[in-house]
Amino acid sequence: MKYSMIALAMVCLMLTGCGRKVAEKMIEARMAKDGVKAKVDLSGEQVTIQTKDGTSTFSGGKNAKVPDTFPKDVYVYPGATVVASVSVPNGCNLVLETKDDLEKVLGAFKDKMTGADWKEEMNMNQNGTSMCAYKKDKRSASIVIASADKKTTITITVAENK
Repeated sequence: MKYSMIALAMVCLMLTGCGRKVAEKMIEARMAKDGVKAKVDLSGEQVTIQTKDGTSTFSGGKNAKVPDTFPKDVYVYPGATVVASVSVPNGCNLVLETKDDLEKVLGAFKDKMTGADWKEEMNMNQNGTSMCAYKKDKRSASIVIASADKKTTITITVAENK
């Protein structure tokens, strides 16, 4: 599933004059050009796209939350605000925001991920941004932590490796 379709759906929601049903049909038609038969649902602050490969959802805004399908063994920083979440077949992405500093957040992720039997594969820090990669069984997780304007943004991406 291409993330661009989810992004297109969110853009349509933001455009004035672009009715929900019109946007749904427009996205379905665009996906059909790529050979993907899909059913698109733009409800509230969530976008759901169903194809033969499975269901993809995007949630953002003040009602965003950690999806029920988010892996329970992947650490989610406590007290952080969920900015957006994406679930696709074989993967998910979560964007969080906190006022805690980067070093505190990074330390918590290192402790909790390795404590949950995730093996750290890579760790890189540069100019206010840290990136860590973990592996467990047939899954990989990458965590990007960046600080700016007295906020720390945490992006967690988990994928099932085939």
